[in-house]
Formats: sequence, structure tokens, C-alpha cells
Amino acid sequence: MLNLMEVQPGQILRLKNGSTAEVIENIGDGMWLNARFADGSEELVFCEDIVGVQEAESP
Repeated sequence: MLNLMEVQPGQILRLKNGSTAEVIENIGDGMWLNARFADGSEELVFCEDIVGVQEAESP
């Protein structure tokens, strides 16, 4: 089980729909993360839509 309270900005979310998004803010409620998608859009992502988290790749 993923503890969203430990997710940090910069980490990459893997979502159930196959997409990924970079965490830009942890709201701190254990349910929602603010994330940026590849197209530049930002949205709140709900905990049940997240498959896992990985570290951002180094440039």
C-alpha cells in the first residue's frame, strides 16, 4: 500500500490509465496529490488512481 503522506514533489506517479505525472505538491491529506502531466496540464490526482511512485529521472 502506498502512503501518500510520504510522496515528495519531483517523484513520478504511475497511474492506472497507463500515464505518468510528476508530483508538484503533496496536499498533505493522504488522498490527493497535485501533479503535472506530459502535456503540461496540472490536476489533482486521487489516491485510488495511482499504481505506484518512482523517483524522477536525472537529466
